[in-house]
Parts: sequence; C-alpha cells; structure tokens
Amino acid sequence: METKIIKKFFGLADFLDEQKFLEEQHSNGWKFKKFQWLRKYTFEKVEPEDYVYRLDYNEENKDETDYLQMFDDCGWEYIMKYQTWYYFRKKKSYINQSDNEIFSDRDSKLNMIKKVMWKQLIIMLPIIFFFFLYNYEMMNGFSKNDLGFQIVWIVYALFMAFLLGISVHNVIKLNQLIGEMQNPLDEK
Repeated sequence: METKIIKKFFGLADFLDEQKFLEEQHSNGWKFKKFQWLRKYTFEKVEPEDYVYRLDYNEENKDETDYLQMFDDCGWEYIMKYQTWYYFRKKKSYINQSDNEIFSDRDSKLNMIKKVMWKQLIIMLPIIFFFFLYNYEMMNGFSKNDLGFQIVWIVYALFMAFLLGISVHNVIKLNQLIGEMQNPLDEK
C-alpha cells in the first residue's frame, strides 16, 4: 500500500487548522494513519472521499475504553492518540450539518478549549521561571566580558524568547476562540 509522510507543525492552539489539513488530505486521496514525534504525519493512499476529522483534548484517562466507546457509539472512528490528543474521523456523507462535531454542545467544546489554554499557561510558567533563574545564575557566575558567556546567553535568550513567543501566540489564539464561542451572536 502506498504511503506518504508530511512534516508539518501545528501548535497547541492550531487543532482546528490541523483538522482542516487532515480533511484536505483525505479529500485528495490520502487517509491519515498516524502522527509521530517531530511532526510527521503518515498517510495511506485511498480513493478520494470527504471525511470530517476531529481532535479531542483529554487529560482524564480514567476509563479510556468507555471514552472511546462513547465516540464509537456516535459513529466516530478512533484513529490514534498522541499525548493528550485523540484523533477521530467520520465519513461526511454520514453526517448531517448539526452532527459534524464531537461535542454535544457549545459548552463542551468551550471547556475543551479552556483546558488547552490552561495547559499552555502551565507550560509558560516554567519557561519564564527558568529564563530568570538561568539569567541570575549566569550573571553571578560568569564575567560579562567573557565572549563564551555572551554567546551562550544570546543563544539561550533567543531560544527562550522563541518558546515564550509560541506560548503567547497559543494563548492569544485560544483566547480568541473562547471569545468567539462565548459570543451569542455567533449562534447558528
């Protein structure tokens, strides 16, 4: 069976974009099989069909069997789990317009987005803490005129700024999603 691998990055807040990406691949004849570390998506060649892909963020693994059965009962095919993200799909022809979400209501989806945002905020705290701790230790332990110190500090500062930038971007994007969902004018 023919397969292809696509390397693509989606941040924590980009799950809607990731769903759309998977749907586009399937409609072009590439069914999503698995996701691996380093952002590698594996696809299998199939006849082009329209599928709806949904991701669910679930840290509560109390009874994964019941959790997955609930989706199966609603016609969603479980594909895989990556960390705390569960991947599901359903053939579009089997779905009416009101049945294309894995969430039963707006509040359920809103709660999931809030969980993702809190996770991102929790990730940001150690980044900030270690940035200041490292700066404190570096300033007390090395001569500021030492070229090695300056190079290490610049590389570290750029890396931490990059991580913090991704985190801030994710929090802003998730907050926008929450705002859109809480706006009653968006009700369909």
